[in-house]
Amino acid sequence: MNKLGVKYWDCWARSSERELRDAILRGHSGKEEFDEAGRIDAEHLVLPFITQGDIVADIGCGVGRIMRWVAPHCSEIYGFDISKEMLGQARKHLSDIKNAHFAKIPLSLKLSIKSSFLDFAYFYHVSEHLRREDTVQMLNEIRRCLRPRGKALLEFSLINHADNQKEFRRWMNSCDVEGVRSRFYTESEVEVILSMVQFYPQMRLYIPGEFVVVVSKKSNNVLGSMPLVKLPCTVNGDGLENLD
Repeated sequence: MNKLGVKYWDCWARSSERELRDAILRGHSGKEEFDEAGRIDAEHLVLPFITQGDIVADIGCGVGRIMRWVAPHCSEIYGFDISKEMLGQARKHLSDIKNAHFAKIPLSLKLSIKSSFLDFAYFYHVSEHLRREDTVQMLNEIRRCLRPRGKALLEFSLINHADNQKEFRRWMNSCDVEGVRSRFYTESEVEVILSMVQFYPQMRLYIPGEFVVVVSKKSNNVLGSMPLVKLPCTVNGDGLENLD
C-alpha cells in the first residue's frame, strides 16, 4: 500500500467537515443529504443480506457513512480504514453506536481479525483508490475473514461508463503524487480477479457504471447467469447517478 495514499486521506480527515464530506461523496448539498445517502446505500446494498445476529465488516469505512445505518441491524460491526485520522472521525461520529468497532488497515493490508469470523463484509467504492495488486490482496483478506457460509458485497467502477471516463481523464491530467487516482475496470477484468481470489458471484446489483456483486466462498456455477437486481437511481447536479 502506498504511504502517500494514506497521508492523502489523513489530510482530508483533518480538513473541515464540509471539505471532508465532499472528498468522500461529491454532489451533496449538506450533512443531511450526506447522511441520507449513507442510509440509502445501507438499505439497498447491505441490509438485504444480513440478519440481526451477524458480524459485519465495512472495509474502507471512512467516517462511517454507511456503518451508522447498518449497525442497528447486526450483532457487531467492524470498520477498517487505512487512515488513522479517518477512523478518528468515524469514532467521533459513531460514538453513540455501542456495537461498532474500528481498526486501522496496515500497509501490509492484513486485517487485524481472525479467520472465519465474519458473516458479511462490504467493499464499496474502495477499489478505485487502490492499485490492482492491493485490491486483490484486500479481497484475499476479506475471503480469509469470512465464515464458510459468509458473503461479501464488492464494487468496481467500470471504464465503459461516460462519467467514469470523464473522471479517468480528470485524474490522468492532474498531478496525482499520492497515487489515489480512480482506477476503472472492464467487466471481464472483474470476473478474472474474482476467479483469482476464489470469490463466486451469486447476485449482481444493477447500478449504472458499477459492477456490484454479492459473492460467496462456495461455487454454484452461476457466473454469467446470476440474477440482476436493478436499484432506483437519480442523477445529481454533476451528472453522476446516485442511489435514491
